[in-house]
Amino acid sequence: MLAENVRGTGTHRRNLNGTLSDWAALSLMMAFALVGIRLHGQTQALGQKQSTASGHVVTVYSISWPTPLSSVSADVEVCAGPNAPADSFAFPSFFQVHFADGGAIASYGSKKQPTLERTPLKPKQCARGWLDFAVTSGQKPTFIRYHEMSPEKKAIEWPVK
Repeated sequence: MLAENVRGTGTHRRNLNGTLSDWAALSLMMAFALVGIRLHGQTQALGQKQSTASGHVVTVYSISWPTPLSSVSADVEVCAGPNAPADSFAFPSFFQVHFADGGAIASYGSKKQPTLERTPLKPKQCARGWLDFAVTSGQKPTFIRYHEMSPEKKAIEWPVK
């Protein structure tokens, strides 16, 4: 029924249980989904070191978004913990910018140097660099999230201002 309404058959005003239209129900479900997704991360202040599920320490030193059509730039650092396994890396793809509409994108590198690259890390070794995230017209970046591929699903977030 909902898929048929979304396709544009003109029956958008049909009620679910006699109280909500399909669009209102869909909007409500999306709002709850976005709130649920947003609650999984921990918001951090710029420059504050934060431990990850893998024992790495991640820091975002600065975030810049000068104009609504410019890229978001971030100065970031990933450090291996003192007991880091031999296959530890700093992965730029673990950083993403999230938008007010629920979308997210990964970095495309950076115009600024040094760029954070995929870097093998020995215990207590760090990799620091810049990441840029493309923003298209009408998008509003809200936070940068660092999320490792771990079973704990712990994410760390820094607000874009």
